[in-house]
Amino acid sequence: MHRTAFSLLLISYMALLLAGCEQEKATQIEWQMPLEKTEDPHAGQNGEALPEWAVSQTGQAELIWLEKATTRRHSTIVEMGGTTELNGWSIQLLGLASGLRVQDRAFLNDENVDNPAAFVEVSRDGEVYYRGWLYQKFPELFGMDDPAWKVWLKGITLRPLSETKDTIGSLSSAG
Repeated sequence: MHRTAFSLLLISYMALLLAGCEQEKATQIEWQMPLEKTEDPHAGQNGEALPEWAVSQTGQAELIWLEKATTRRHSTIVEMGGTTELNGWSIQLLGLASGLRVQDRAFLNDENVDNPAAFVEVSRDGEVYYRGWLYQKFPELFGMDDPAWKVWLKGITLRPLSETKDTIGSLSSAG
């Protein structure tokens, strides 16, 4: 008698358990919705103008390229306003900042902030993959999102505008 009651109780419990599992599948939980990639606030739009102070800087940026499949690192140096190529990628240096900070969605060059940055445009086969700021202090946070490559800023070298003019003047007078 106890065995029969126990068997009936076990069968009833299994039926309730299975019914509960089926009911759980039908309900969609809101927090399980896929997350959408947020827009990078440090990337610029193609037509967006750079701050005048960033464009007027003179100097260069050293960039590190990580080839993810092989974990090989490549270093390139780009002069302000110049372009360099690496494995079919083209990178143009459009602006420099010695201490970049963001305030009210505006980019400011603050000498009291130790945050060197370079505004670049990375393209391949005429298609722009990334246009925006790369930060020396936060290389993993912002930049090009490509499955095969990662690029980040190793450092910048700023030259005073007068030094650049003196160099150009001495070169033209020497020739």
